[in-house]
Amino acid sequence: MNDIKDLILDKAKERMERFGFRKTTMDEISKDCSISKKTIYEHFADKEELFGCLLYRECQGTIRMLFDEPADMPDPLEKLTLLIRRAVAYFNQDHFITRILKDEEMFLALVNTKYRKIIDEEIITSIVRVIREGKQQGKLRDVDEQIVAYAGFRLFQSFSYARTWPLAGAGNEPYFTEVLVDFIINALQKK
Repeated sequence: MNDIKDLILDKAKERMERFGFRKTTMDEISKDCSISKKTIYEHFADKEELFGCLLYRECQGTIRMLFDEPADMPDPLEKLTLLIRRAVAYFNQDHFITRILKDEEMFLALVNTKYRKIIDEEIITSIVRVIREGKQQGKLRDVDEQIVAYAGFRLFQSFSYARTWPLAGAGNEPYFTEVLVDFIINALQKK
């Protein structure tokens, strides 16, 4: 990415963090960047595209952060365990990505971007690689990696930021994390 585009995304991120998606305008981003609105439109067709690019950039950084350390681990079971724990811990902190996922207005903007599907597919593909590696080492059962990675990702979402089910004792993330780890590892581990 070039410097101007990164500047625009950085300033848009700052403004969206403070005011949300709807209240952020291209005029304000232009002023924050000290560049013309025309320059912004040379890089982004509209605010939705700018938000999608910002989201994609931030998610790429989050994915790298979550998957980098586990990537060096030789044992796929340990890798999956660490990945789940790191991801749950990350999504229980206050980051730009977690604010998007928990803010209804920004979440709706996310759902409507073409990048959401790309991001989901990238995460699932990364999980597939771990499962495939575990199968090759003989430590994980012979499962359809794509389906299991998809199901595991959706299960993780429901345990973390999506909170599709109001769990009793909310705020007890360490317990829920261990239940999720236990469930996934026991479902995949070759006995």
